[in-house]
Amino acid sequence: MFEGIDKALGVPSVNPPQTPNVPVAVPTEGIVLSQERVDADLRLDYDSVRKNLKELVESGKVALDGIIGVAQEGDSPRAYEVVAQLIKTLSDTNKDLLEMHAKVKAIRKTENTVNNVSNTTQSIYVGSTKDLQDIINAARSTTKAFDNRPDVLEAIVDDKNEQ
Repeated sequence: MFEGIDKALGVPSVNPPQTPNVPVAVPTEGIVLSQERVDADLRLDYDSVRKNLKELVESGKVALDGIIGVAQEGDSPRAYEVVAQLIKTLSDTNKDLLEMHAKVKAIRKTENTVNNVSNTTQSIYVGSTKDLQDIINAARSTTKAFDNRPDVLEAIVDDKNEQ
């Protein structure tokens, strides 16, 4: 591997022991992550990515100022092309930063939606009062759309008359 360097320095070659590339199996079953762990990882990753993107934007601004100066002094079309590419890259990085916020909000919203599915305590009926009355009291219904069998209607009317 380093024979040329070893020969130039007059040092005997030493070959490091070769280790075979053996894949290591990591068991994934049985690993249960707590919600606190997932939230902590999400927050840690969010902070790390946000920091990196902000640093890239700041470094890009400094580089852009320098490249603009070079382009103006040299009046070279290639320098202006580099300026345009850097502006596009900075713009994309800013978009990535905003998309990261949207993705984190979406992740948290889906977590809240999943947690609230079974906790529905209020329902809203969307329809007219007439439709609601038809559903609740089919005997008084003017359309009789829910059960038009005469025997059922007579039984319902008889129950009403007895009361």
